[in-house]
Amino acid sequence: MDEQDGESCYLDSFRELRVQLAASKAEVAGIRYEHNLSEKEFSERFPDLAKLVQNLPDDPPHLA
Repeated sequence: MDEQDGESCYLDSFRELRVQLAASKAEVAGIRYEHNLSEKEFSERFPDLAKLVQNLPDDPPHLA
């Protein structure tokens, strides 16, 4: 694996962690936007994460 592949793996891992910690679909959409990933690309490259996102609320929960 060369340096560029290692960097790509790191970015994918970081992105995956951020998605796993996301509180809403809106937050995931922001992460996808930051990484220039369409919804289709996200679903194809990260099918397990895409399934997790389906169970998230549309908007972040409101803190009382």
